[in-house]
Amino acid sequence: MDMMTGQELISAFQAGRNDFSGENLQGIRLRGAHLNGIILNGADLRDSDLGGASLFKASLRGAMLNRAHLGIAHDNNSDPNIDEIDLEMGCVDLAQADLTGAFLNNAHMFRANLSEADLSYADLRGAVLRQADLIGAHLEGANFSSSDLSEARVSLDELKNAITTNAVLTNINK
Repeated sequence: MDMMTGQELISAFQAGRNDFSGENLQGIRLRGAHLNGIILNGADLRDSDLGGASLFKASLRGAMLNRAHLGIAHDNNSDPNIDEIDLEMGCVDLAQADLTGAFLNNAHMFRANLSEADLSYADLRGAVLRQADLIGAHLEGANFSSSDLSEARVSLDELKNAITTNAVLTNINK
């Protein structure tokens, strides 16, 4: 069976299919797609491009997102100081997802469930993770520089293994 292309997935989603659990979507390009409420539990999204995608209330529980791009990519012509939100993932379920080395810079993940997710060496610079659940998440080498983690549920012991330069860490709940 051939792997689904980004356009095929978007067409199927728009036609009413919302559950793509367990699908092999490795390397899929979904840049800018509106996929609110999609279910991608256990899907293989390694090396995929979800930059600019809207995944509000999506479920990616246990998904493989190694090296996936989920944030802003700045090229030589873009201004890295512009405050953009390139990925809307409010209330998204990423519990137990493998996000090792994923690019989540400037992603908006308000109230995201990242419990027990593997965020090792993920790039979360400038991400908004207010009230996110990071209990049990693996954060070794994760870069939270200039991120907003206010009111997040996170183990301070885990945060010691992450980069938190200029991150907002107010009212963190253990």
